[in-house]
Amino acid sequence: MKGSLAILLLVPLGLMAQEQFGAAFSNYTPTNSVFMNPSSMLDAKTWLDIHIVGVGTYANNNFVSVRDNNLIRIMRTEGESVDEEDLAYNYNRKKFHGYNYTFARVLSGVWSQGDHAAGLFFSARSFSAVRGIPEFAARFIENGIPPYTQQHNIDYQLENIRASSLAFGEIQLSYAYTFYKKRRDMLMAGISIKKFLSYAGGAANIYNMEFNVRSDSLLTIYDMQADGMYTPEPRLSGRGGLGLDIGVTWQRMLGECSSYYPNDPRMGCRYLPYKYKIGFSIMDMGSVKFEEDDRQFAGYDFQSFDWYGYADTDIDEDNALDVFASQEASIDEGRVKKTNKIRLPTFISLQGDYNIWASRLYANASIVQGIPTGERKFGIRRANSLMVGLRYETKFFDVSLPLSLYEYRTPQVGLAVRLWFFTIGTDKLFHLFGNSNLYGGDIYAHIKIPFFYHPKCKAHAKAGRIYDAGKIKRRKDGCDAYY
Repeated sequence: MKGSLAILLLVPLGLMAQEQFGAAFSNYTPTNSVFMNPSSMLDAKTWLDIHIVGVGTYANNNFVSVRDNNLIRIMRTEGESVDEEDLAYNYNRKKFHGYNYTFARVLSGVWSQGDHAAGLFFSARSFSAVRGIPEFAARFIENGIPPYTQQHNIDYQLENIRASSLAFGEIQLSYAYTFYKKRRDMLMAGISIKKFLSYAGGAANIYNMEFNVRSDSLLTIYDMQADGMYTPEPRLSGRGGLGLDIGVTWQRMLGECSSYYPNDPRMGCRYLPYKYKIGFSIMDMGSVKFEEDDRQFAGYDFQSFDWYGYADTDIDEDNALDVFASQEASIDEGRVKKTNKIRLPTFISLQGDYNIWASRLYANASIVQGIPTGERKFGIRRANSLMVGLRYETKFFDVSLPLSLYEYRTPQVGLAVRLWFFTIGTDKLFHLFGNSNLYGGDIYAHIKIPFFYHPKCKAHAKAGRIYDAGKIKRRKDGCDAYY
């Protein structure tokens, strides 16, 4: 059980990392920044960004770690290098949680020209999260319920525990527009509409459970209120629901120019740099929907049940939620009303980016706050984060160093590098390569084909007249621009 728990928390199946902080702010990768704020596609330094493939995985928890190990080694051995002796359990918390976000994206792209930008994306994503596990339950997880006699014959209570897992395909259409330009201010807004292809999911809301483990064969439940659902047989369905992202960005430009059109030959293809920009977004609104016939549901609300032989119960895969069916007159009724839906991990985000030197060196920061799911719904809460970082970017080379706080308390050091068409990065650098107590891991990579200029701008680019990041030249119309 210990080894399987470590693999579940640290090496999730499937292949977007959590935030991809190192790649989310670059002006040369709008196919990445759109997933932090859809309005960020505008004023990109890439006219057309064709994303060929991208994969990544992020996992974290605050309960179990692998001693003296790293993510690369575990992934290379597919978890076989981890056994029970390698695991360490941390009990310096009142509540425990685990979180995983994974993705794969193929054949996508962003076009940005003038006041408009648009993108089309094809992705597969998965989430897994469990929250609110108390210490006694964590000890049962470590030691097993039947053999851990130190916690037998004690009354326990579980409250407000949420566990969810979700896998789905996604088709996303994004659009952004610059709706205000005056003096040195630009205001931009963007929206992404998503169509989901549901594949598999499961969720459990434990509102209250009072119980006593009498022995290795008898568990007494005094009171229980809970809802659960899962899909016994994963199946791809086109009726998977819809999602929405919205975002706005304010840019303070270095030059006063109300007729600036990025990546547009009608203005000489020039690029006008910003001094700083501030963005706000609400991301991943919506739910993934499953066919009614594809999901099993159970709503529990009962008292006083003696569960004999609980350790030896053989739960049939197609009726895993029916273990307490004999106690329920209407097991298909519960607090959750839309039992075939799992809400996405909606979050709000505030981003900032400051041009320190010559439109090459930037300082950036962001806050990500997950929005809790209501009591009468199944859903996943996004992990919170706070990030500050430095970024150096040119047309063919980016390097970014983000420093973040997972759940506002656990420090993480990241690194991302882009060499023209290839990006690789992590938000958890030390867990990727260095040996440490591994509570999770993160890695992502992207391959894309960037077209930096509109075809009619190539002559300007070859002549070196589009921009030189080290020089600013004053135009006759009063606009500071790079050539």
